[in-house]
Amino acid sequence: MLDPRRQGTATERAAYLADLEARYVDVETVMNQLCALPSWDDRGQAWIDDQLRLATAVVYQVGTLRGEYDDARAWGDAALSLGAAGTPLRRADLMLHLSELHRVTGRAAHATMLVESAVALLDLPGLSPDDIDALAPVSCHAFLGLGTAAYWDGRPADAAPLLAHASTHGGDSIPHVWSMVNHALLLADGGDLDKALALEDAAAQMAERLGDQVALTAIQNNRACTLRRLGRPEEAYDVFAELLPGVLVDDIPDAVVTCTEDFACVLFDLGQDEDGALLMGAADAERDSTGVPRMAFQEASLAPSMTAAQARLGDAWEPLLARGAELGVLAAVASALRPT
Repeated sequence: MLDPRRQGTATERAAYLADLEARYVDVETVMNQLCALPSWDDRGQAWIDDQLRLATAVVYQVGTLRGEYDDARAWGDAALSLGAAGTPLRRADLMLHLSELHRVTGRAAHATMLVESAVALLDLPGLSPDDIDALAPVSCHAFLGLGTAAYWDGRPADAAPLLAHASTHGGDSIPHVWSMVNHALLLADGGDLDKALALEDAAAQMAERLGDQVALTAIQNNRACTLRRLGRPEEAYDVFAELLPGVLVDDIPDAVVTCTEDFACVLFDLGQDEDGALLMGAADAERDSTGVPRMAFQEASLAPSMTAAQARLGDAWEPLLARGAELGVLAAVASALRPT
């Protein structure tokens, strides 16, 4: 089915967006009412589990997929508190989805705490292979959460076997896709770029089978970064030229700023320093306005190309950053993608 945000007449696209906004208002009303209840303790466990399922779906759909981080995080936190009498599986599922929103918005310690709490609820270390199968995909999400937290903390030796769960367990699932995505990042950091590229290709195939567009965007972005690190910036440019228009239409803040910054590094490597600096300035302003800080591993990935470009530009660097902030991401990307 063609995405009406990008296809069809202007009237059809406007109608789609109006319908989407109306549905969001409905969700907002329901979640505000649910989370305003003083207590869920007078309800049965089945009812509480149903609300935890609802909150988990909203955290994912509204937070991760729509980019409404503050609302989705607040609803998830409230549901987790109100639903203390829920079953361990339902609480763990919500914790694992909620941890991603805390990570994206700069609350790394709280994100890790949520993952560790979910792992404890599931008793993950004590699960047999049959138990892991029975609790999947939540159990697989827990392996992903632990592996990703270890990667954030700079513990690649701890992260690798946890992220490799996707390969050892087998089968298609969203947690498996993201485990492969993060495992590829770890391999690239270790210099095994060809293996990282192969794992990104396998992750893309799984994401396509699952219809996970958010994962596909991340994989394409990371694949372009791997190509750049392999000394193939022209190919990386082509990937971003195809990817960025859709990213800007979807307007998920984490994806917008990540793709913009990584594309800037491609431009630096191609000698388009002024365009790259404009993008960096625009991305910095976007991060400030959306409350999505840059993580340490992202800083480390960007630093070599940024430092080299800053040295080449000299006194022009800061004014270009300021100009990029004024332009905004959309205009800065359009300028960088203009025909030469």
